[in-house]
Amino acid sequence: MKLLMLCREPRLYSCRRLKEAAQESGHQMDILDPNRCLLKLAQNSPHFQLYYQHNADAEPYVLPQYDAVIPRFGSASTQMGCAVLRHFAAQNVLCLNDETAFLNARDKWRSLQLLATAGIALPPSALSGCEFQATQAVNRIGSPTILKTLNGAQGIGVILADKAQSAVSILETLTHTNVPVLLQDFIAEANGTDFRCFVVGEQVVASMQRIGQNGEFRANFHRGGSAEKVSLSEAEKAIAVKAAKTLGLDVAGVDLIRSAQGLLVLEVNASPGLEMIEKTSGLDIALQMIAYVEKKWRSAA
Repeated sequence: MKLLMLCREPRLYSCRRLKEAAQESGHQMDILDPNRCLLKLAQNSPHFQLYYQHNADAEPYVLPQYDAVIPRFGSASTQMGCAVLRHFAAQNVLCLNDETAFLNARDKWRSLQLLATAGIALPPSALSGCEFQATQAVNRIGSPTILKTLNGAQGIGVILADKAQSAVSILETLTHTNVPVLLQDFIAEANGTDFRCFVVGEQVVASMQRIGQNGEFRANFHRGGSAEKVSLSEAEKAIAVKAAKTLGLDVAGVDLIRSAQGLLVLEVNASPGLEMIEKTSGLDIALQMIAYVEKKWRSAA
């Protein structure tokens, strides 16, 4: 197979591992930045063309045909990255994950609405309009309050306000600067830990418990969090798979938290990192992802 990965940083651990796994499986993989693409539509054949420019001085060239595309672009590249995915999908090229699923996951509020509609348990959450009074919005959730920007990643844009007054001030500031933000109840009994489930297709292929560093309420690897192996029940794994499928994702990182009310889904990531979970689990997740691409490509052929 000829594979394409959409990523701005080929040197990242996840990108390197996926390319290694593809090559080990006998496939060729290109890693290209979606922001260096030009999409062209035309009435004459070919109707769809995709040009790539390596740098500002390079001559653009038409990209070859690919069998499958693996999106790994960050939130800052969502708009162009999804346009590229849509371009490939129009040519019946397999996209793992597709544009709609990616957009579902990238907008935190949209994803929560879809999960809630599917009957998946979530922390109490709220999204207020710019004319809704901040004090009243915070009162609907309570204190302490978690505030999340809708497009944040790796723990960035997630704020814990211990007091209602602080939450109101932060919400007013973000609203004034046109930064959409949602509110969530702070689950104190989790003690700064959560569970990352790596979903590929219809199963959880690996899981780990993430622990925040030195009182940090965010357990993300990029915020200094650590991880350890964990065994989840089949029911917990089923919730993670259901959350991924609800958003339409073939591959997902589903974050779970245990609360006094039971297991809750915190977030679903459309482009989950491989480094921490591969090193913690000792599993070759990159190879499992490539094997899933092969299987899905063959079934569609």
